[in-house]
Amino acid sequence: MRVRLPWVLVAVAVAALAGCDRAGGAPGAPGEDRTLQRLQQEAVRRQEQATRVERLANAAVTPQAETRKALPPPKQPRAAIGPLQLEVVALTVSHVVEGQRVSVATEDRFLRVQVAVKNAGKAAATADFAQAALVGVDQRTWGIARDAQRLAGTPALRSGLAPGESRDFVMFFEVPEAALGGGLVLAVSGAGAGRNGDGVISLD
Repeated sequence: MRVRLPWVLVAVAVAALAGCDRAGGAPGAPGEDRTLQRLQQEAVRRQEQATRVERLANAAVTPQAETRKALPPPKQPRAAIGPLQLEVVALTVSHVVEGQRVSVATEDRFLRVQVAVKNAGKAAATADFAQAALVGVDQRTWGIARDAQRLAGTPALRSGLAPGESRDFVMFFEVPEAALGGGLVLAVSGAGAGRNGDGVISLD
C-alpha cells in the first residue's frame, strides 16, 4: 500500500491542476486529457492490485481453523451414476488450504466437498471425479482446484469399486464468495451422468 500511494497522489494532483486550468478558461488539449486518463486508470489499477495483495497476505497468515466454516448439508444430497450411489456428506469453506510445509491462500473461497460413493451394482465400477465441476446460477463453472487438492493430500479422484464397496472422495474448488449464496450444483461426469439428472447434486 505505501509503495503505491504516491501514484494515487500524483494522479489526484494532476487532476486538480487540470481542473484549475479549465476553470481559468483554458481547456486541456486532447493529448493531455488522454494522458491524465491513463494516469488515473493506472492509479486505480495499482490500488486494486495492492488491495488484492493485502487480502491474500492477511489470508495467508491467518490460521486455517479461523477461516474454515462448515456449511449446512444439501437438502437433497444424493444422486446416482449408473450403479454408483453418491451422497454429499460434508461441505466446508476456507481461505487457506495447508499442506505439510506450505499452504495456498485465496481471496475467494476454497469449497471442500466430501462425497460418499457406494457401488450398488453386481459388477466392479469406477468412480471418477477428476472432471467434476461446480456450476453456478449463471452457468459459470469451476473445476477442481488442483493445487489445493494436492496440498490437502487428496489427489486421488478416480478409483475402482468392487460390488458393495464404499469410499469417500474429497474435492476442492476455488469459487468467489458470491457463488456460495445459493444455486451451486456439483456435476460429475461418467457413465450414465447427465441422463435424467444423474450425476448432478444441488449443494443448497
